[in-house]
Amino acid sequence: MREMEYKTLRYPGHADLMRAVREMGLLDLAPISVKGKQVVPRDAFIAAVSPKLTKPEGRDLVALRVIVSGTKDGQPLTTTFDLVDYHDEVNGISAMMRCTGYSLSVTGLVQARRQVIRPGVTTPDEGMPYDRYVKMLAARGVVIREG
Repeated sequence: MREMEYKTLRYPGHADLMRAVREMGLLDLAPISVKGKQVVPRDAFIAAVSPKLTKPEGRDLVALRVIVSGTKDGQPLTTTFDLVDYHDEVNGISAMMRCTGYSLSVTGLVQARRQVIRPGVTTPDEGMPYDRYVKMLAARGVVIREG
């Protein structure tokens, strides 16, 4: 692969805010002493801000497009994969939680069932059977369309 791009849209100022949070040590995993107790800064930060960041009325969506260009059998080929997923209002699960959590659970199930393409440490595309992965996600309502 010669080129890969990844872009995430959040909101204006998000990158600067997260950079400042990281630089202040609020995401550190090494425990520090606070009033005689050991506290992990990241855990304390998450506990403090989560109630302020969780909006019951907030609904997100995930929109993903992957464009793959290369050659197959000596001929140029471009394929596009699209995924659009929405907040699950019935179960109160955000689209981001659905797309990341379901993907991880499907991968874990395939590993536990010893259905990986090849054992050992691999990248997801090398170890995960693509058709099974897409089918298992679709069974959970996360649909990847190829076209």
